Amino acid sequence: MLNVTAVFPDAPGFITVHPCGTTRPNASNLNYAAAGVVVANAVLAKIGTNGRVCIYTSAATDIIADVNGFTPLP
Repeated sequence: MLNVTAVFPDAPGFITVHPCGTTRPNASNLNYAAAGVVVANAVLAKIGTNGRVCIYTSAATDIIADVNGFTPLP
């Protein structure tokens, strides 16, 4: 579980969070409709390769990702 925040993007866009090592899905977890805004959303994502999640953004932005909870790998 993550809280993902887009901070002052350069343009409207979206963020997709997905397990690393998998193909990025054709979906978004967070949408920002304007440049220069701050938008946050809770995201539930599976853990991928090496216990990581990948974050894709369609427009240049600073990203904050806070981990709220996880299950360690065995």
